[in-house]
Amino acid sequence: MKHRGTGRRPLALTAAATIALSGLFISAPAFAEDGADLPADPSVRTSETAAPEAPAETAAPTAPVETEAPAAPAPEVLKAVAEAAESGVEVLAVGSNAAGQDVVVVTEASAGEEAAIEEFAVEAELEDPKIVTAAATLEKFAEGDLVGGQGYLSVRESDGAAWACSIGFSAFAPDGSAALLSAGHCAFDDADDKLSATTLSIPNQEPAVGGTGGLPADPELLGRFGFAQFGSTNNAAGSNGDTNATDISVIDLEAGFNPLPAVTDWTTAGASLDSLAASTIPVTAVGAPTAGAVSKSGRTTGYTTGAIDGNDVLDGWANISGQWVRGFSSNTLAAPGDSGGSVIQGNTAVGVISGGSAADPATGAEQFTWATSLVHALPKTGGYEVALDLAAPVITSPAAGADVTPGQTVSGTAPGATSVIVNVGAGDQTVPVSNGAFSFAGPVALGAGSISVTSANGFSRSDTTTIAVTVKAAPLAAPIITSPTSGTTITPPVTAITGTGLPTADITVVDGAGATLGTAVVDGTGNWTVDGLTLGYGSHTVVVTQSRAGEVSPEATASFTVVPVAPGVTSIAGGSAFPHDAGPSSLSGTGIDGATVTVVLTGVDAPVAKADAGALAALSGVYTTTVAGGTWSVTFPEVLMTGSYTVSARQSVSGFVSSATLVSFSVLGVPAPGGGVVAPGGTGTGNGNLAQTGVDGLVPMGAAAVALALLSGGLLLMARRRRTIEA
Repeated sequence: MKHRGTGRRPLALTAAATIALSGLFISAPAFAEDGADLPADPSVRTSETAAPEAPAETAAPTAPVETEAPAAPAPEVLKAVAEAAESGVEVLAVGSNAAGQDVVVVTEASAGEEAAIEEFAVEAELEDPKIVTAAATLEKFAEGDLVGGQGYLSVRESDGAAWACSIGFSAFAPDGSAALLSAGHCAFDDADDKLSATTLSIPNQEPAVGGTGGLPADPELLGRFGFAQFGSTNNAAGSNGDTNATDISVIDLEAGFNPLPAVTDWTTAGASLDSLAASTIPVTAVGAPTAGAVSKSGRTTGYTTGAIDGNDVLDGWANISGQWVRGFSSNTLAAPGDSGGSVIQGNTAVGVISGGSAADPATGAEQFTWATSLVHALPKTGGYEVALDLAAPVITSPAAGADVTPGQTVSGTAPGATSVIVNVGAGDQTVPVSNGAFSFAGPVALGAGSISVTSANGFSRSDTTTIAVTVKAAPLAAPIITSPTSGTTITPPVTAITGTGLPTADITVVDGAGATLGTAVVDGTGNWTVDGLTLGYGSHTVVVTQSRAGEVSPEATASFTVVPVAPGVTSIAGGSAFPHDAGPSSLSGTGIDGATVTVVLTGVDAPVAKADAGALAALSGVYTTTVAGGTWSVTFPEVLMTGSYTVSARQSVSGFVSSATLVSFSVLGVPAPGGGVVAPGGTGTGNGNLAQTGVDGLVPMGAAAVALALLSGGLLLMARRRRTIEA
């Protein structure tokens, strides 16, 4: 890409090197000078850059034939119309038909006011008029479809002077009304005074297709400029780096126009003002420019494509006719009159034409075109947004014509949308779109139904996607039992069964033998409870079903076991350590009256018990007793000597055994000389000889400690008799 000079920097461009791409649009020298109205004859050509040729001599026009001017409405008719309006009758038109019969046109809403209409006819001196209705108040029609890149004129209404520019993009005002976007400088005349009125020029007479410009025979007001800014705030010149500097305007449209979210490619320019809408590029998004191909559409050079390459500014400022504008550059062809025209990359709107300089074959410099960046310009307009061509959403589930259950999830995709407007028969609702996807609950009323989805982004709307479905009652699923949990062992008697189900369904709970335990109704939150039960100790099975409108669900089953609570041990606390000469000789606690408590004593060397339970129980260290008055107690045959112990206590009722209560404790060893203690399981200070058996007396201690013999690493538990050792 070759430019004038080296290291071209668009930010240094001067007013002499750049021009605002708008052109003065005049039809003849006298047009601007005389303040004549806009040219009405499309055969009258216009020029942006040179004075028009002198008109050829023509014969004097033939004097018009005089005709009788139409009569003004009679005063009585005007009065009758006003009186009719007071009576609720909107008279739209009065006249006569081809047969000479009087005709009165009123709105459909007024047609029922027959007495008032008859009174109107009398007051207006109409004889037996024919009453005709129209749907609503009459509005003017205009050739409707507008597209980006189409030409228009900014008109100075004081003298009729006009400047040619191009439409950038269709838009929405903050209140959702129709608008257009263009360049800010298109809203100012050569004296920098704000212009207001705009009107369309004829597509097939534009320079883009070889013409010199022309107006319709009866120009219509396109709209009026609202916000417009060229340069910085309040249209100050601004400066390089000024984040407020831009070149953007909005045109608030008159009724009757239909701005399309598209840009013309200028292949269908015709005499009709909406002819350019026949071949367009849809605008589906707004974004910042990126390196690569870029296209523009405008009334002077049509649809052209260039590039943003490494020599271009992707985000910067340029001096356009003395005003700084934030935007980007490219070599896309543009010329005076293209100002405000669309700049797109693919289907993304990125800017509007602001200014530039033409290519110079003599120096080899390429076209330099500057465009206002939309992502920076739009926030300054006060809430205007580009109209987008949103694709119709796709409903991926359910399929069209499918049978669905009440409230079944509807899902789909909506590219480019921020939300979807859905209707499933109960009015519109808005559902957010996340990463291009949406989902919502479908219709609930049984029978034929429909699902309608429309994509939305701001005020832009897509076509609506609608599918038909048939809503059928879902087969009842089995209810869920939440308590008691199946497969568990629990201690307190069960007094209630709880769970979840279908709201309003009837719940029935039976036992394993089929006997009904209770019924309930699922509440609005989907929960149910059958209480008042007494399921005591033993194994139980409950079976639950739910029913609705005669339909019964599959069964839900839970099996569980209720056992007594474990007994309490109160006489020895877990972790207790007893002195060597004060070991326990019994164990007691609390339990259920009548329950049988079984205590198992284990230790390093369990004592040889002589409990009342019999020789076998005594030898195994097992003790049993019965709870009376809420308490129980067992007695060991001997005081427990030095060692580490664990007791396990269980209670049983009617053959159902509780879980165990475990308590661990110890009996300390004999104190060693000097104040030490021989701990349970320790080695002591003996000489290693076995103790003498069958003799009551022990070796005198003297200076040595009592020797404790080792039995397989454990302490010999002296359980035959408790002996007191004295020094």
